[in-house]
Amino acid sequence: MKKNIYGLLNEIEMDFSEYEDFELSPTEKVAYQSRILREVNEMDNRNIRRTKKNGKWKVAVGIAAAFALMAGTVRLANPILADSLFSSVFGNLIDNAKGEKDEAEEIERLTKIGEKSVDVQEEVEKQQDADAYQTTSESNGVSISVSDIYCDGYMLYYTASLKTDDAGLNQADGILGEFKSADASDLSVGQELLVDGMDLSGYTNNFQRAEDGTFVSAHQVDLMSGAEEGSYTPGEEKTFVVDWTLHALRGKLWDEWDTQGEYKTTGTVEGEWHLRFPVTVDASNNKTFMVDQGENGITIKDAVRTKAGLALHIDLPDFRKESYRDPYNDPDMVVKDAQGNSLQWMAQRWEEHDDGTSECWIMVLYDGETELSLKVTAKDENATLIADIPFQVLE
Repeated sequence: MKKNIYGLLNEIEMDFSEYEDFELSPTEKVAYQSRILREVNEMDNRNIRRTKKNGKWKVAVGIAAAFALMAGTVRLANPILADSLFSSVFGNLIDNAKGEKDEAEEIERLTKIGEKSVDVQEEVEKQQDADAYQTTSESNGVSISVSDIYCDGYMLYYTASLKTDDAGLNQADGILGEFKSADASDLSVGQELLVDGMDLSGYTNNFQRAEDGTFVSAHQVDLMSGAEEGSYTPGEEKTFVVDWTLHALRGKLWDEWDTQGEYKTTGTVEGEWHLRFPVTVDASNNKTFMVDQGENGITIKDAVRTKAGLALHIDLPDFRKESYRDPYNDPDMVVKDAQGNSLQWMAQRWEEHDDGTSECWIMVLYDGETELSLKVTAKDENATLIADIPFQVLE
């Protein structure tokens, strides 16, 4: 079987002795990441000078430096081993993003979150009641394991892998966890997710086949919206418990359809997979700062910079009024950098007041940009500009 490119990265030692430090812009990082992943994927087919030493490949220094670009910086004083960049699950997820419509955005998000994530076992070992957690669950020939955790208090991100000896599931391109029984008319929730007691089941995701024969998934949970369901305050430093339960798994082929026009099913396995793991909110790098910039009745009040995101707190007018003419009171909003590139939208929370005004909290993927703007447009055929508010992210 073809080796996953992150498997190759895990066998590499990097020598930076001939290189000085330099930084990459966010745009350059994404471009280099895609390029380097393609280069690594072709390593075994190219004539690269390498020798085997202590179980690792020593590669030519030029290629080694390129690997470090994945992290955005080449550092002379602190060589970085490639196997510390990502877990194998994140590696598979990034590999699966290649060739997708939103390849650059997917790789950017997975890379940024992956760099800031922690191994679930490290998280468990920090707890006094470590025996109370279950990071791997097996049932009817299927094993599901939680791998990585990212949490900054505004967003929770966790990854998982699935292994099975079931012939039907192993033929699938993806595995869904949508139903409690094989009867497609049973619309009961197939994945249940409790975060600090809040029912956030709608944020679960499905598994996709990886090159190494496993299936992997990434789950992005909006804690700002979830706060409406419980007592958790976004950004609060605490350790909470996540309970994730699956009741049935259904294999699907993405390029074949049944007589009903649905993706073809390769097999279904019922059981119960209950995973329970702790999450410590890492707010050590969170920084709150005032913005107080506005235009046309829209005001950015303040913002929080986290490990991988930027959360904005915004006051909004009633857009149904004549000056705005938005009958849905729901304009489009996007955060752009100085080059006009849109930052990826990650999470949001919206509260409408009795008078039609509202306030919202939005979170975007953030990578050190200092000059940004919030662009608000109407949902009409001309995407009429309502406001374009520049602001700075403070150090």
